Amino acid sequence: MARFRLGLALLVATTACVGALGIAMAGSLPTLNQPQPTTTRSEPSPRGRGQGEGSAIHPTPARTTAAAPNPAATVPVSDEEVLHGDPERLWVSLAINVGAGSEPAMSMLDTLRGRRYSPSFFVMGWWAERRPDVLAAIAAGGHEIASHGHSVFDLTKVSDEAVVADLEAAEQVIAAVTGRSTRPLWSPSAGYRDARVRRVAAELGYRPIIWTLDSGDWTRTATADSVYERVMTRTGNGSIVVLHFDSPTTVHSTAVALPRIIDELRGAGYRLVNITEMVTGELTVNGG
Repeated sequence: MARFRLGLALLVATTACVGALGIAMAGSLPTLNQPQPTTTRSEPSPRGRGQGEGSAIHPTPARTTAAAPNPAATVPVSDEEVLHGDPERLWVSLAINVGAGSEPAMSMLDTLRGRRYSPSFFVMGWWAERRPDVLAAIAAGGHEIASHGHSVFDLTKVSDEAVVADLEAAEQVIAAVTGRSTRPLWSPSAGYRDARVRRVAAELGYRPIIWTLDSGDWTRTATADSVYERVMTRTGNGSIVVLHFDSPTTVHSTAVALPRIIDELRGAGYRLVNITEMVTGELTVNGG
């Protein structure tokens, strides 16, 4: 009980957001470097490079079997983290983290609607408590809603009970707004995880989703051009690209770059999918 009280105290003590994502089964690729601790909201981002960064955008010829939408497709629960998708498929997933605490870029929702793309949004619980109206708007757009945890702190440094409390707190507040569970998709804030944390999350019904490419849009120096260049020169088959909805520069960087990124990825032959589609290989909402 003392450990549980300590976990809850740690949970309440910290708020902020950092993002992190990527696919691939453990054992088939090197594991991602663990992030360095951060306690500020000025850098709501993954720490370290995702698997596959550094390669230019040259789509690899892929199997082109048409897939019909399958609304029943679900990501298998496991403690094996996902770092990227099938490298033989011309699929890319833009995963959008929410909870940095700066102004939300509402124009991104207009861009996604106009281009008929429904990505996955990884939402922090503390943010959902403060901006239920914006979360409701995201959900109303038909986007997949996943968990980014409740608060930002190093999950590897706290008890199992504290990890459980964080995930359950996020689930409760997000589901209350959207009317649906975040399970099984979860991305640990700031990428804080280890084998124990992944095991605890899996026992709660979650699958850890990390990232292939960090767009760098969480930095205070990010611009529309820098985000565009980083994404377009490093994306490849099966990439999960993490973007942010409310980082300090999002309104003037990611939101401005997003239309061009979507159009040019599609122009290069990529299909844009959400995380469930990327992991399962089954089209659910992005089947057009």
